[in-house]
Amino acid sequence: MIDPTEFTALAADINCTISTEASARLLAFLEAMLVENQVVNLTAVRDPEAAVIFHALDSVAMANFAFDTPPKRALDLGTGNGFPGVAIACLYPEAHLILMDRRIKKLLAISRALAASGFDPGQLETAQMNAAEAPAHGYGNSFDLITTRAVGPPEEMGILSAPLLAPSGRLLTWLSDDTKAPGRLKCGLRRIAQAEYTLPAPADRVRRLAHYGA
Repeated sequence: MIDPTEFTALAADINCTISTEASARLLAFLEAMLVENQVVNLTAVRDPEAAVIFHALDSVAMANFAFDTPPKRALDLGTGNGFPGVAIACLYPEAHLILMDRRIKKLLAISRALAASGFDPGQLETAQMNAAEAPAHGYGNSFDLITTRAVGPPEEMGILSAPLLAPSGRLLTWLSDDTKAPGRLKCGLRRIAQAEYTLPAPADRVRRLAHYGA
């Protein structure tokens, strides 16, 4: 696995700042997640060096956007293998994070990986549910930050996220190659900014990330 100092330098190459300590925490989770991946299908990327780029580095791209106030309560919607959610916990250690997914098998694997990599269970928790049901379970209007990666297009993510965002909350959504980021979503969220960055080998691709708010 790559050294945390090297990872911090890779992040700087895509205009993102992350400390070596935070890099070490993120890489420790990635390593534990890949161990779980041998039993539970969390990712098709099995090579550790490739996973560093495809998952860890791609996730810290959220640091392209500055927040007036660091998020205190965050949600990774459709977390899958824990990325980009765990990156929030590393970049913003004061934030309480919820990793939400419909699949309990994946959430249990993520919980084991979090424990194995030394994360504080008081900082992160998992929630098994469909995001559309979340407002009825006490999650309405409560998150400063919601992230979605490889879940769906901005319009769909906006519909799911808008009822969960606090009044000044933000939605960060990664865009697939052929997906555009509308200036305003039908749910009422508007695009505040968009970042574009290039992942190095073995990804070798341009990635885009859209930032939405009320």
